[in-house]
Amino acid sequence: MTITKIELTLTVDSEADAGYIKTKSEDRSVARTIPIQDKNDQLYGTIDLADDGTLLGIEILGVRKLLPSTSE
Repeated sequence: MTITKIELTLTVDSEADAGYIKTKSEDRSVARTIPIQDKNDQLYGTIDLADDGTLLGIEILGVRKLLPSTSE
């Protein structure tokens, strides 16, 4: 079994209610975007891949429901 560590960065756009988890992949270009959706075509996010299939990032829609509130 091979275990590979990857560095991740999370960016949240509160106005768009979206988050993006980016892998450290030397700023490679996105060659393919795969939608994350249910059987009714409800879109929950996307997966971005490089031309060789390397994961570049994951966009998550509706992040306000998933992240803890920072207001007190």
